[in-house]
Formats: sequence, structure tokens, C-alpha cells
Amino acid sequence: MSTDELVIAQEALGGAIDKVRGGEDKDLGSTIREAGERYVRQIFGALRMIKLHDLENAAFEKPILALMETLGELIDLLGAVHLITVEGQVYINDLRVRLDERTEMGSMFSRELRRQGIGGISFHDKPSLDELRAFVELFAEEPHPDAPRAAFREKLTARSVDCVDVVGVFRFRVTGEESAGEVAEVSEVVERASSLVDVTVDALGASRMPNPLPIRRVVTEMLEVGDGLAGFIEEDRGSSRFSSHTLRVSMISLLIGRELELNEESLQDLGVCAMFHDVGYAYREGAEPAKGDQPAMAGFAPPFERHASAGARMILRQRGFHESKILRALATLEHVRDFDDPRGRPSLFARILRIAEAYDTLMRKDGGGCTPPQALGKIAAHAGTRYDPDLVQLLVNALGCYPPGTVLELTDGRMVQVRSTARTPESWDQPLCQLLHDPNGFVPIDEEVMVDLAEEGEVKREVNLQTEWF
Repeated sequence: MSTDELVIAQEALGGAIDKVRGGEDKDLGSTIREAGERYVRQIFGALRMIKLHDLENAAFEKPILALMETLGELIDLLGAVHLITVEGQVYINDLRVRLDERTEMGSMFSRELRRQGIGGISFHDKPSLDELRAFVELFAEEPHPDAPRAAFREKLTARSVDCVDVVGVFRFRVTGEESAGEVAEVSEVVERASSLVDVTVDALGASRMPNPLPIRRVVTEMLEVGDGLAGFIEEDRGSSRFSSHTLRVSMISLLIGRELELNEESLQDLGVCAMFHDVGYAYREGAEPAKGDQPAMAGFAPPFERHASAGARMILRQRGFHESKILRALATLEHVRDFDDPRGRPSLFARILRIAEAYDTLMRKDGGGCTPPQALGKIAAHAGTRYDPDLVQLLVNALGCYPPGTVLELTDGRMVQVRSTARTPESWDQPLCQLLHDPNGFVPIDEEVMVDLAEEGEVKREVNLQTEWF
């Protein structure tokens, strides 16, 4: 075992011991909730008070100082304070803050933040009095009509307030709650998720504390698109290479999780683990701060062999013990290990991620250039050694004979691309497809023409667009 792996194992063991001793650190949780409730009331009061009083008014001095003190207390406990509003509920890091529901304070606070297009506020360091004043003052200004959150961030930068960041607003459904309203389009979810992955990686690369709540929200939206999960394979135009890979691994992992019949909370945990699995590449080895006349050294990403342990260390920077945090750390550390690893069998989420990442990698030009069925076949060939055989079978069941993205030539000359996962056992080899062109080479324009192979059409052969041209 390497030094890095030994350190991670010791930290994971320490977390497990803390859980046994403290029942998930109930005293710390109680302290955070108490200070968190005070923080929410104080910041909400400050944001509303600015509408009545000028910041130079003496009446404003005491509330701002009290808010600064509470923030300092929370930062001492947590290292960074992530406040998230979720449909009237408020969370501080991984803990829900209990507010008086009779006053609808959570809903009012959420509406106040949404005015600037904001769903959450993160303080990564203790703000000075001037920084806190500037934040409140800027919040009171009229929001930008088209891009309020982006404009708000620019104003913070212009005022040199770099200890705080804000995240956007989008719908989040908590476990057991009925879905409200229409499910977002896949392309919209992909766009939000892709942006969030890049922002999260940038933040971790800048040595900020991990904030899993926005990631959990977007995972919930991914789960809500239902059969539309297959669209995550194709709907990644404009995404970075890293975020595209991350989203596809997350989608494939969630498909396996559903076949495994994990409950919703476990599926959310799995999705968050998948979104964090490669964050180790954001770490910079050899980085050095500027010294005297010497400029800072930017450093470089760790190689494949060290990215898993680097990612686990980054995740463990989040203070306090939470079971979800340990799941993320273990999955990140172990997702590169084989099923029959001599050090022992990896955790369940790590075994799922191992398969999901291999499937996506095999289809990339620099990873094998396989078609989806070829990639699935190569994974099945190593079931029981590299990959958990039961989980491989579940992936085969979920994707079907022709996984999403597969291009098929039909016996009548039509060319189609698979757009669905396996819908029923009976239609396992009869997916829903999109017409690419008809027998005469006609390509549909401005319209998606769907072909349901369960109702018409027979497959002649599979086509590899990376090696064949039409």
C-alpha cells in the first residue's frame, strides 16, 4: 500500500470510529444547527434591513457585527460555510436548519435570494467588516434583468469580495416528495450539470472546501428525467471534455443503481459519488505560492495512478463526519480498482463507477473507439475479474442489446441511432431510434423522426461511424 493510500485509509478509519463514538457527531450537528439558524436569521435580517436603512446608519452596525461573529464561529467549525435554499428549506453544509414554519421564513429567505438569481451562498473564509458590508449593499441593488447572478458575481469581483461565492437556483425534489411541475428538458439539465461540474472542479482546484449540495440537486434532476437519462450520452454539445465524461459516468452509474433497485436517497448518493469521482485531476502537484520576486508555480495534474487518492483527500477536506462524505471518499479512492483486487473487494459504489467509467472510456476515440455494443462486450469479457459480474449483467439489462448512441442500418436501407435504454424485457433488442436518413439518403431537417423498432423495422447490422462514412 502506498503512502497516499495509507493516509486515506487512516482518515476513513478515523471517521468510522468517530461515527461509533459520537453517533455521527450529534453534538457537532446540534452546534451547527443552532449557529446555522442564527446565521440564517441574521443574514436574512441584514438583506431586508438594507431596504429600510442606509449602511452608514448606526442601526445597521450591531446586526452586521453579529452576523460577522456568527459566520466566524461557523467557519471555525466547518472551514467553509455553504448555505443552500431548497424550496423553502435551508441547509448549512450537509445539515438542514430548522426554522419556524409558521412564519414561512425559509420560503421568504429563498424568495429574497432568487431576486438576484441565487439559490445559495458560500463563504470560504471569514469576511472582513468591509467585505460583509459590500456584499449586503450589492445585494440590495436592482438585479440585472437578464443575468442577475452573473452580474452580481462581477460586482463582487469589482469590490474585491473574493471570500464569497453564489450558486444558482433550480428545482430540487427531496426524498419521498411528489414531483412538482413539469420535468426539465434533458438539454437544460445537461447544461446546468455541465456548468456545475466545471465550477466545482475549479473551486476544488483553488483549495476551496467541497460543496456537495448543488451537485446533489442536479443529480436529483437527472433522476427525474426518467427514461431521458439516455439523452445524456448525446446532449453534451458545448460541454468541456471533463464534464461530458463526468455526466456520462454519472448517467451510467444511475442506470445500474436503478436496476439494483437502490432507494432514492442511495441513488442520490451514488450520483454525487459519480460526479466527484475524477476531481483528483483538479489537484496541482508541485504548485508553489509566489515568494519575493519569484512568481507562483501553477503545478500540474496528478497522473492516473495518483488521481484517485488526490480526489479522496480533496473530498475529506470537508469537516465533520457524514456518511455521504465517507461514501464519496471511498468511491473516489477505489473506483480504479478491479473487482478481484488482492487488497480486497472495493465498495459497492466504487464497483459501479469502475464499470461506468470503463464503458465511457472504451467509446472515446483515445480510449478504444468502440461502438456502444462493442464496449459492452469488452466489459462483459472481463466480468468476474476487472468488473463485478452481477453489476455487469445489470448494465446489460438496462442498456439493452443496442445501447443508446448505437447507429444501426435497417433491412430497408434506413439509418437510425438508438435513443432509448431497454424499455421492457420483451423489447430488449427493439429500442426507440431517431432516423438519420431514409433509403434514398434524405436527412430530416428541423424535426426528429422517431422509429420504434418494437413496432416496425428490422436491424440489418450495426454501424461504426468512426470507421465508416456515408
